[in-house]
Amino acid sequence: MKEIKAVTGTSNYIVQIGHQMMLKSAELKEKLSGGKCAVVLSNHLYDLHWEYLMDLLGRYTNKELFLMQDLEENKNYLYAEGFLQGFADKGLTRDSVVWSIGGGVVGDFAGYCASLYMRGINIVQCPTTLLAMVDASIGGKVAVNLHSGKNLVGSFLQPLLVVCDTFLLSTLPEKEIKCGLAEIIKHALIGDSASLDILLKHDFASIQKEDVLSELIYHSIKFKLSVVSQDEKELSLRAILNFGHTVGHAIESLMGYKGISHGEAVAAGIFAESRISRDMGMLSSADQKTISALLEQYGMSDKSISCNAQDVVKHMKFDKKNVGNTTKFVLLKEIGVPLYGGAVPNVPEDVIISALKETLHE
Repeated sequence: MKEIKAVTGTSNYIVQIGHQMMLKSAELKEKLSGGKCAVVLSNHLYDLHWEYLMDLLGRYTNKELFLMQDLEENKNYLYAEGFLQGFADKGLTRDSVVWSIGGGVVGDFAGYCASLYMRGINIVQCPTTLLAMVDASIGGKVAVNLHSGKNLVGSFLQPLLVVCDTFLLSTLPEKEIKCGLAEIIKHALIGDSASLDILLKHDFASIQKEDVLSELIYHSIKFKLSVVSQDEKELSLRAILNFGHTVGHAIESLMGYKGISHGEAVAAGIFAESRISRDMGMLSSADQKTISALLEQYGMSDKSISCNAQDVVKHMKFDKKNVGNTTKFVLLKEIGVPLYGGAVPNVPEDVIISALKETLHE
């Protein structure tokens, strides 16, 4: 088992990482031992691991189970209304806890519901995909989507506890492993040197060994928490975590969150935004080639996303990071040195279009 202490401006909690950690964690049992517990559980995960999950949930007599169809298009406030009404119907009160078990969609959605119900109740996050472990469950951002853009309606709710059960990664499809690796690669490129070293020493096959993957998860989470601890509400430094996401979120919203995974979109965003960094005279050509090679090393350089570059630019206008009519980017000065905020000049549209045309299959 590995454990990380998270310290933010509003809360302290721990993140646990280990094989069958949900069964082994004494802290999980403690946090869920009070009032009623609303378990928001991925229906897909239930189908894959129902015996394990029934063993786990059978240990809690105060639970109310809410299965979620964990699709990105269901991450919206209309779908949330049914869950919030369900919380009320089952008698959840201010001392109740929402227990999220699933991927990033489930974690974001359950956190959003918890942040609203009775003006906010506690949440325990048990992420079950690589992406959710290293990204969505860490940092306290909870949100749902609008048709205009991703995560435009949300709030901050730090968890009581995060438990990463690596046993559940055993059935994760290759595509979902790559989703998580896209975020890990992002962390590696903006300052997580420990993860970068691991990534450079391995390939897609060897990185999936549980001991290697657990080490990578540990370092990636530790890095993200180091950023969040300095800037919980994304007023300055936390913006660096958006590298690759200005383009990535625009692609996702343009495609209606269908036919593309978050990881595929972020990988495309990393490629495009590193190209923009180079074309703006910040990133060296050598570093840009290293980034492209790293994406190729992990099978994330396939330019198969069918989008029009101009349409992607239009969807960037809805990015919540924007100020006025200016699209805000996080760019790279070099690998490990991100630039954000006032350090990044306005990027001309022709530079964005050129990078997108190199990234997309139009």
